[in-house]
Amino acid sequence: MSENFSAKETFAIYGESETTLTFTRDEFYTEEKAFPTMRDAVDYLKALDPIPVEIVLYIRAHGRDIPFDRENIAKLMQEL
Repeated sequence: MSENFSAKETFAIYGESETTLTFTRDEFYTEEKAFPTMRDAVDYLKALDPIPVEIVLYIRAHGRDIPFDRENIAKLMQEL
């Protein structure tokens, strides 16, 4: 994603897309969870305490997974 990443625009386009989170809580524990929408995935992340060490969010769109890195996930969590 670019510096001009917009969480609101991304949500408007992909908000209803199936979303998968892959996250690492520590060096020994990695988890993957699937959600019916991006909003569900972001809400799940907001509820985690503490926030995982590593996070990758994948939106399923157009027959492929679009990855979002930690920086853009943080913007999604702040703006949504």
